[in-house]
Amino acid sequence: MTIHIDEKICKGCGLCVYYCPQNVLCMSNVRNTKGYYLVAVCNSNKCKVCHTCEINCPDLALYVEEDDKVKG
Repeated sequence: MTIHIDEKICKGCGLCVYYCPQNVLCMSNVRNTKGYYLVAVCNSNKCKVCHTCEINCPDLALYVEEDDKVKG
């Protein structure tokens, strides 16, 4: 699983952080070129790939990519 955050689009509103039921995301002290504080992935191992962060992002600035599972 990978969480992609588009730093050019993120406005640092924190809605993805607020609504994540597993506390995977957090606010960072890094700013983008527009001056907004960016969201960061802080606990990726806790992610259940529920896509709640995506659903609650008003700017579609992030998405969760599931790993391909190889059946063997």
